[in-house]
Amino acid sequence: MITQDGLNFVFTAIKNGLLKARALVNGQYRDVELQKVEVGPSSIKIYIYLSEAIVGQITRYQLLLNDGKVFLERSEHIAKDGTRGLLTLFEIKLQEV
Repeated sequence: MITQDGLNFVFTAIKNGLLKARALVNGQYRDVELQKVEVGPSSIKIYIYLSEAIVGQITRYQLLLNDGKVFLERSEHIAKDGTRGLLTLFEIKLQEV
């Protein structure tokens, strides 16, 4: 069984290794700052925020590590206009099987 200390270790390593996020908007990647990273007892939540200035068809998100490599990516199909921002959540849960 993974102990709580083990979970905290893994989630803290992920948190400390993240640099930024990217969103593929209208076929071009746009850098996005990490809004917030929360480490909980069984998961890590990573929030990214696309401001009102980013407008277009969003088809992919990526989380980048400090060395620039892609840690996690997710496909989306969202049409975003300029009337408001968009908050996106990545949640990673760790479970021993």
